[in-house]
Amino acid sequence: MDPADERVVAEVDAAATALRAAAPGDFAAMDALWRAVYALPRWAFIARGTDDAPSPFVGELESGPMLFAFTTIARAHDGALSAGLDEDAASRVLTVPMPDAIEWAASFADSGVRGIVFDLPGFGYFAPLENLVPMRDYMAANPVR
Repeated sequence: MDPADERVVAEVDAAATALRAAAPGDFAAMDALWRAVYALPRWAFIARGTDDAPSPFVGELESGPMLFAFTTIARAHDGALSAGLDEDAASRVLTVPMPDAIEWAASFADSGVRGIVFDLPGFGYFAPLENLVPMRDYMAANPVR
């Protein structure tokens, strides 16, 4: 992984840890986490389907079907194994560059997917798919000073 990418992933991890320690509904902690996630160069997904037409893995969680997304390829591999997939399936990772990953992931709402969850089993922070584009637009209109 590129050293700059490692720094961004470290920022995501620090923000996710801070959010866990924050009071429920702490907007500043949530905002910091999602700004860090949106600063990633790409989002990684467990690839399903064929090599010609891959799609992301969707897992069934308590809140409904969720896209499983990851901050790194290695975490996608580990997440696939923890979801019960075999080594062959775990080795198939789909990466989508940012900012295209935002609208691409949001488009799965049309298929009944409720949200996106990152870095399971380690962190597991999530957002409803219908919030992805509005979060992007909010961050663009309200840059951190």
